[in-house]
Amino acid sequence: MSLFGRRARGNEVAPGDIFRKAGTYGGEWIVERVFDYPDIPRHVRLVERQGARAMTVAMSMLFDPECFIPLGYGGAEE
Repeated sequence: MSLFGRRARGNEVAPGDIFRKAGTYGGEWIVERVFDYPDIPRHVRLVERQGARAMTVAMSMLFDPECFIPLGYGGAEE
């Protein structure tokens, strides 16, 4: 069982959660910050685990298996 799957919050993320980006130029990305504003969908800022890149995406993309695969949360991995 994945440690990520044990989270009781459902499709929620928190700083420290780790995702692998799907595709040729994938990599491991760590949630740095969650943006929660009342007038737009929730977004997250991701930083590349072993790199200098960062990106902001809608949180719903993190749960699309064609975009990201959850690896762990709070610094813990599968």
